[in-house]
Amino acid sequence: MSNLWRIFSNICNSRLVSDRKAAVLPLFGVMVIMIVVLAGIAVDVSRTVNAREKLSYALDAAALSLAVDLSTTVMSDTEVREALADSMKANLGNVEFLDKAIKNLTYSIDAENGLVTVNSTASLNNYFVDIGGYMQEHLGPETFTFGAASQATFSQFDVELAMVLDVTGSMAPYVDSLKEAATSALNILIPEGTSEEDSKVRISVVPYSQGVNLGEYAQKVAKGAQGTQNCVTEREGAAQFTDDAYDYDSSNRNSFFGGGSWDCAPSPQLEPLTAKRNKIETAISKLTATGGTAGQTGIAWGWYTLSPNWANLWPTRSEPVSYSDDKVLKFAIIMTDGDFNTFYRKRRMSNYDCDYERYWRNVTETCKGGTRKYWYQDFSENGYGGEPAQRAVSLCKEMKSAGITVYTVFFGSYNPDPIRVMKECASEDGYYQATSKDDLVRAFANIAKKIQSIYLSK
Repeated sequence: MSNLWRIFSNICNSRLVSDRKAAVLPLFGVMVIMIVVLAGIAVDVSRTVNAREKLSYALDAAALSLAVDLSTTVMSDTEVREALADSMKANLGNVEFLDKAIKNLTYSIDAENGLVTVNSTASLNNYFVDIGGYMQEHLGPETFTFGAASQATFSQFDVELAMVLDVTGSMAPYVDSLKEAATSALNILIPEGTSEEDSKVRISVVPYSQGVNLGEYAQKVAKGAQGTQNCVTEREGAAQFTDDAYDYDSSNRNSFFGGGSWDCAPSPQLEPLTAKRNKIETAISKLTATGGTAGQTGIAWGWYTLSPNWANLWPTRSEPVSYSDDKVLKFAIIMTDGDFNTFYRKRRMSNYDCDYERYWRNVTETCKGGTRKYWYQDFSENGYGGEPAQRAVSLCKEMKSAGITVYTVFFGSYNPDPIRVMKECASEDGYYQATSKDDLVRAFANIAKKIQSIYLSK
């Protein structure tokens, strides 16, 4: 402003002011110039303030987006910069300072504290302060430079998630909807393009009907009781509602898991924890529906895929980590569309009775002479008070006690018994109901987002 005053002084000292009659006109002209300049400065400053606000908003969005990415994957420097640039372009549009803002982007990642910091600076040409270059020379800068910074926290946690999916006969008309719903959760937690090495999330897929198709793992745990479809069902004794190791008692090994079923879904078999997206996609794509509903069996096997006590059953990359590992969070999604109506128990039968029940596909074991106990597939109880439902509630309670957060989804219109089971199985605020395909997809997506927000905020 001192330069402006010097100009004004020179004018006042000129011959014009010696003529008092002519003095008013130049003074008026100077005042007009000052008013225009001050108004112009205000416009330029206002433009800069607005631009800084836009930059700040874009940096907030970029930092948060990067935090989400870092929470699910391990990223290289190039990937981080590309992610930030893409977010800035999406949120700034075609503003004139976009290129400068992206060029001046810097970031830092504090892995120890889970903190990402993003900075940028840009500038705007001054339209009024620099009138024809003259004002810039005497009054102010050609541009105004501005900057902003943003921070966001990202998760230092890994995630283990079991998806326990109802593929019973009543789901046949809706199996495509279930596939879409499960895929929606997968897309959020393990986005397309995420490699196994980079993913911080592992997912198991546990389809159930009258049992769980364990495929290659069936013989090891059931010792022949799984029948021809590798359909493993329930266990007995003190370990029934625990995640004790499957070989906890060698004297009980032959009957520890019993009563295979003829009506397990033929595909897919259980997929243990994996970060390989294509494996999970393949398992979901093969979902087929058949048989009755032994939901407690599906819940149990979902738990076993998350339990460190079962690490020696699964491949090395699928081994669940210890419950005491405070860097890993464990979750389960349990879905059903109706009553749990099938359970398994040991029943003493003569050879004739055994042959009869085997004919009606209630026994899968080979019948032997005399009177023996055989695993019997029982359909006699349903509803909340039935044995299958009560076993499910007990298993859910123990899962939650072990530190697993449980989400449940009931798919269908009002049905009080399975709804009550699902509500009791769920952790706090973990119950969802879906009455349509869109509801089902939305429920799985919302659960995945909730899981994501939990491990982001911890």
